Amino acid sequence: VVGSDNVFVTDAYFDGIDGDSMVEEITNSIYLQTEWEFDVKDYPVQVIAGARYEETEVTSRVKQRVEQQVNWVGESEWIMQYEAGGLDNYLTQTGEHDAFLPTLDIRVDLTDDLLARVSWGKTMSRAPLGYLAGGRALTGSPKPNARSGSQGNTNLQPYKSTNLDITLEYYYEEASYAYIGWFKKDVDNFIQNTITETTIDGLYDILGGPRYNQAVADIESRGDQVTTKAIFEQMLANGYGNADDQIEPNSNDPLIVWSVSQPNNTDAKSVDGVEVAWQHMLGETGFGFNVNATFVSGDVEFDIDSLTQQAPLTGLGDSANLQAFYEKDGLSVKVTYAWRDDYLLGVGQAQGSSDAPPQFFKDYGQVDMSINYDINENLTVFFDALNLNNETEQGYGRYEEQFLFARQYGTRYALGVRYGFN
Repeated sequence: VVGSDNVFVTDAYFDGIDGDSMVEEITNSIYLQTEWEFDVKDYPVQVIAGARYEETEVTSRVKQRVEQQVNWVGESEWIMQYEAGGLDNYLTQTGEHDAFLPTLDIRVDLTDDLLARVSWGKTMSRAPLGYLAGGRALTGSPKPNARSGSQGNTNLQPYKSTNLDITLEYYYEEASYAYIGWFKKDVDNFIQNTITETTIDGLYDILGGPRYNQAVADIESRGDQVTTKAIFEQMLANGYGNADDQIEPNSNDPLIVWSVSQPNNTDAKSVDGVEVAWQHMLGETGFGFNVNATFVSGDVEFDIDSLTQQAPLTGLGDSANLQAFYEKDGLSVKVTYAWRDDYLLGVGQAQGSSDAPPQFFKDYGQVDMSINYDINENLTVFFDALNLNNETEQGYGRYEEQFLFARQYGTRYALGVRYGFN
């Protein structure tokens, strides 16, 4: 041991693989779809209906080192010790889920130029494979107030969404149209990383144990200041260290309390919004423009005034696009401005915090341009320019004044050819 802050721990370094995991999904499904076309009075109607049922079995096999104990090896150094055998320990976990997903699409031609659509259905989205992998990982240097870990959840259910879309479309000229739509999505089994305070059998905490408390009492009886360094040295002086001057836990100590993060299914969430779009061609010139916007709301926004754990929907924000274009005689030129309002990137920040603070992406607008020329049916020359206005991406925390990051990629150009085989 060199000093009290610089500690070399024999066998603390592990040069092998910390873990190895595999997730297998086996899905069986059956589906049916039917289509009808008929008239209701003078209105042509098209109906497409279908349903899908599927069952999925999930198996996670994980090799991981098994934690044995946490040693106090220096004034501010704690080391996890593992059982012998490296990755010889296999853990297998299983899960399953099923889903019934009906859909119904109705189109009504109100006039030759005006049509209405109503779509209702249920959809699902599987949890990321990384979330389904079982096993557990605890921090290898579990200092006080930094005793954390993570584990997967093989029994995670997929996102299930009940969707309703109602739209009205007006095609007033060839390639020119106006569109307005309303949508609502009710999402079940929303996935959130939750942090649980838990103990693990066999992992005892020297802090708060009888030997630790005796060392504190000894220091106080002398009238000395109680510091981490003083407690560690007093425990060694009391004969509680091993041959390497490390302090090992025993069964008289309390169990360590770990903050373990795990993905779990949470309450249902609801999102609704309005979409509008307008595209107009300027006669036979080839020139035109397109404008579209989406406005969303719901009960899934992050409450910046609350310090409790939340399950907000990430990536939710208003957006708009404006595009001017020319398309004629094999030449296509497009200039696009894409804007997106502030939205939530996720919860948890690099500095760490028990209340899982938010990360927001600041509103962002970017100008892009693309030029394509078809030399013939197979060969196309293209030129792309991205971020012509040299916009900077920025992120902030609970309040906009809490700057987190800025990323400036500059303007990017691409020139090339594409060849397609018929």
